[in-house]
Amino acid sequence: MMPLLSLVFSALFILFGTVIVQAFSDSNDERESNPPDKEEAHEKAGKTEPTFTKENSSKIPKKGFVEVTELTDVTYTSNLVRLRPGHMNVVLILSNSTKTSLLQKFALEVYTFTGSSCLHFSFLSLDKHREWLEYLLEFAQDAAPIPNQYDKHFMERDYTGYVLALNGHKKYFCLFKPQKAVEEEEAVGSCGDLDSSLHLGETRGKSSCGLGPRPIKGKLSKLSLWMERLLEGSLQRFYIPSWPELD
Repeated sequence: MMPLLSLVFSALFILFGTVIVQAFSDSNDERESNPPDKEEAHEKAGKTEPTFTKENSSKIPKKGFVEVTELTDVTYTSNLVRLRPGHMNVVLILSNSTKTSLLQKFALEVYTFTGSSCLHFSFLSLDKHREWLEYLLEFAQDAAPIPNQYDKHFMERDYTGYVLALNGHKKYFCLFKPQKAVEEEEAVGSCGDLDSSLHLGETRGKSSCGLGPRPIKGKLSKLSLWMERLLEGSLQRFYIPSWPELD
């Protein structure tokens, strides 16, 4: 009986030891496999974090039209002052006479960017809110000399076709100036130099100062390229201390 009992106890001891060793090895395997799982979870979380650029460049427009609202004293607070972080309002500057033409061209240029919920589109009447616009543009002045306020070219300056991308939360804006406006600024400077060199009895250089007619819609011909740079974050930003009131 003793050899038989010894054999039975030996078998039980070996079986018990095998179970314990197997249990420890399984727990070690689980511990080693957990860190990669956590790293993968962090990587997935990092990939799914929304960014302004990726979201706006990848989404397809859901509507067949562009919703453009007028920026007035009623919508000013909700569409700009209290705009949620990460959102921007792209505002077109127009007048009563150019409203129809510019809105049509504006819709065509920005339609591919309407798939994002972070972009909003509005228009501002230059006839009603010129002072508000000129106040903002003072923060976008470059190092060039500022024109005299009493100069007739300054008083007649046409801002129709300007587009401002306004970030209400961070209090900055990006500025799109139509190509025609740039040409006019260069022409005004050349005309001033020419006028100062001419005598009173001579012709005033009409051919050098004339810009020729240009369709109104042509002012926004490069807006889509500007919008791409806006989403890339490569445009110059002009910061302001606070948003002025829109009377």
